[in-house]
Amino acid sequence: QLKQLGIDNRELFIEEYLAINHRLWDDYSKGKISKSFLRTGRFELTLQQFGIVNPELIEPLADYFVSKTPYHQALIPHAIALLTHLHPKYKLYIITNGFKEAQHTKLRSSAIDHFFEDVFISEEVGFHKPDPQIFFHAIEKSNASMERSLMIGDNPETDMQGAISAKMDCVYLNPAKTKHELQVTHETHCLSTLMDIL
Repeated sequence: QLKQLGIDNRELFIEEYLAINHRLWDDYSKGKISKSFLRTGRFELTLQQFGIVNPELIEPLADYFVSKTPYHQALIPHAIALLTHLHPKYKLYIITNGFKEAQHTKLRSSAIDHFFEDVFISEEVGFHKPDPQIFFHAIEKSNASMERSLMIGDNPETDMQGAISAKMDCVYLNPAKTKHELQVTHETHCLSTLMDIL
């Protein structure tokens, strides 16, 4: 598909896309851009990096991506083992900024939907991580308490900063060992270590 567009270096394309996608998701979580711009803009801006300007291509490409990626089943290492360990002991929930049309499909395709009591999706709640309001909403709807809740996430700007702002304990999954100054409750480079903590 990429070669049909005249792009020979797949790795470079993916690298450019990931950087742009990350930047736009950050803007989306902060309310700087709309969902529709994120949905199409990440492809439009990436293609522009390779000198491709083709407005008619963008919408079909975005549609294809959103329709196919929720069915990918890859999980980060030790995810199933951790969920299996936690599920009998705790009530598990998801707080996500992801698109509502994809979240439940992702969970079912990965065969992990049965682990979770509910999914709090930012565009349905009306607040995006790191806004603490989405954390307050999740606490209220789950009949939980902030003091007995824990956020586990891998995004320092949304997951960790959001939890910290809401005064919720948090675990930063930081496999790349990225340096930061966040005051997280725990930090780990691998999910397997959480089974010793929780």
